[in-house]
Amino acid sequence: MSAQIVSLNGDVVSAESACAPKPNDILVKELERLLEAAKAGQIAGMAAAYHHHDRTISYSYAGSIGGFGLIGGLACLKERLVQLAIGRS
Repeated sequence: MSAQIVSLNGDVVSAESACAPKPNDILVKELERLLEAAKAGQIAGMAAAYHHHDRTISYSYAGSIGGFGLIGGLACLKERLVQLAIGRS
C-alpha cells in the first residue's frame, strides 16, 4: 500500500525530490550579487537562514552584526515570509 504525501501548502512530496539536489538559478544569482557587494565593501555583515534540499533548515551569521538595525531587518523579513506562507503575496 502506498499513499501520496502532500505538504501543508498542497505540494506533492516525493522521495526523489528530497534526495536529488539541483541548483536554483535565482538563488545562485542572488548569492553571486551578494558576494560581489561584500567584495566591494557594500555589505559589512549578514545573518541568514537556509532551506536545504532535504528540507532541513540552518542559519549563519558573519561580519558586523551588532545593533538593532539588523534585528529590525530580520523582523521585516519574518513578516514577509509569514505573508508568503499564508498566501498573501
